[in-house]
Amino acid sequence: MAAALMAFTSPLLAQNDLPRIDLATLTASNWQQSGGIASVDKATIKSKSGTGVLISGNSPLTLTSQPGDFMLQFDWLTTAGGTVMLTLPNGYAIDLTKNHAAKAAGLWQTAALTYQAGAQKKPASLVKYVLNGITINEGQTLPMPSGTGQAVQLMAKNGSVAIRNVGVRALANRNVASWAGPLTYKLYKEAIETREGLASKTPIKTDTVSRLSYDVAYGQSGNFTLTFDGKLNVPTTGDYQFDMHMGGFGGLWIDGKQLVAMDRRYLGTPETSTIPLTAGTHDVQVMFSRSWPRPGLGLYVSQAGTRPQALQADGSLPEFAPVGQVLIEPDAKPTLIRSFIHMPGEITKRTHALSVGSRTGMHYSVDLDQMALLMAWKGDFADATELWYERGEPQLLKPNGTTIYPAPRTALAVLPNATAAWPDSVGDNVLQYKGISLDKDGSPSIDYSMNGTTIRDQIRPTDTALSRTLTLGGAAPTGQLYCRLAAGKSLEEVSKGLYAVDDRSYFVRFDSKASVSVRQSGGKQELIMPVSMNGGKATVQYSIEF
Repeated sequence: MAAALMAFTSPLLAQNDLPRIDLATLTASNWQQSGGIASVDKATIKSKSGTGVLISGNSPLTLTSQPGDFMLQFDWLTTAGGTVMLTLPNGYAIDLTKNHAAKAAGLWQTAALTYQAGAQKKPASLVKYVLNGITINEGQTLPMPSGTGQAVQLMAKNGSVAIRNVGVRALANRNVASWAGPLTYKLYKEAIETREGLASKTPIKTDTVSRLSYDVAYGQSGNFTLTFDGKLNVPTTGDYQFDMHMGGFGGLWIDGKQLVAMDRRYLGTPETSTIPLTAGTHDVQVMFSRSWPRPGLGLYVSQAGTRPQALQADGSLPEFAPVGQVLIEPDAKPTLIRSFIHMPGEITKRTHALSVGSRTGMHYSVDLDQMALLMAWKGDFADATELWYERGEPQLLKPNGTTIYPAPRTALAVLPNATAAWPDSVGDNVLQYKGISLDKDGSPSIDYSMNGTTIRDQIRPTDTALSRTLTLGGAAPTGQLYCRLAAGKSLEEVSKGLYAVDDRSYFVRFDSKASVSVRQSGGKQELIMPVSMNGGKATVQYSIEF
């Protein structure tokens, strides 16, 4: 049992590709089909016409009646002060709302868990419970049930709750593929980030190994590159899911088709892809380059109804939590840390970042060169392991809570017209960073100069929001100045002066009398506000709530 549990609790359980349940098949009294969220007030959720969302009163809704092990994921949203309970098959109940990772009322959130059923006199286990990307529990032994197995049920004890995107995957102990023979690997002395780049390089070692293994590079100092070539035996025709884990730069090819694009990733953030395969053997190529993320390499294969099966050797993929992990919590006054920040989807690191932690539990990072709010998060403050542990070569700080990423560009820009594209970046010939001053309570104010206009950027946390004030002085800039309050795939006006961003991922609140406009630009929607100076002064104030 212990060995099985160890295999089950390794960081391999990708939650983002679970088979979806047709919500029309989920029935319970007081639950209604909806096409979306029209509005959320203190006690009720008003729906849009259509399907895809279920909205409740206070009766329990059965999400699944799986008798054995399973993975479950769903999005949920609740009213202010609502209490949402998820009951597992053994009767154990999880309060989704009473948690530091939970978002504000009216915002969509994601819960994901892996459950291992008990056997005979052995208790069930909550293998992993993740809320909004934050691991809440892992490897938790649950109380013995008082009766027979129950269904998994969701219920709002007070207020109302909405759910969507319910996915369930049963898990069975069945091997779905195996290596047909040894893999050939090549070790190169430098980091190479494309397969084309291998052509002009000579490996310093070529050998074979029975399974994928990062260990074959032990003893090699600095950055390096590994390639693996092997044949995977697939017994039956069907769809196969591959989960690739790595700390570094890597990619995956099957039968010459690129399944995982070459990119830099961190341990604990797997790349998942599904491909149809016929019965027989298939060529598999894996490329991995050691760079500044904490290293490791793992590849798992599965089919619907099976647990992911490891294709790498033991020890190739270390546990996600690094030894010597350095976690930081704020002092009585705000804690300020200068570091690099690696934004999702960006290749290069932001090298002039400031992160500010607050006892309120709301934290943020800014790019000092760009006057850009990079990210905001709530809960614990920061993981500084890659900043301070040993040599700290990556110089990275990571948020340690539920995180949102407001479009990370300059807050202010002069545009030739209201339809001109917002700049990707601004040079120091336009915007100059002038330094930081601290209030009596230790809160930072950041000063800039923009073509003769002085700007003071003040971000202040509360228990539920980040309030941002931009104070301008001096000469007015030549041309029309704008402030970009928000940008995302979608913007929804919730009420006058309040917009929901990216499908209710977070809110932006501003003066309801302000003149704002929503425009389409670069595949995104942007909320922009013209800024006019009066008597050499202007102030822009808005807040981000989540």
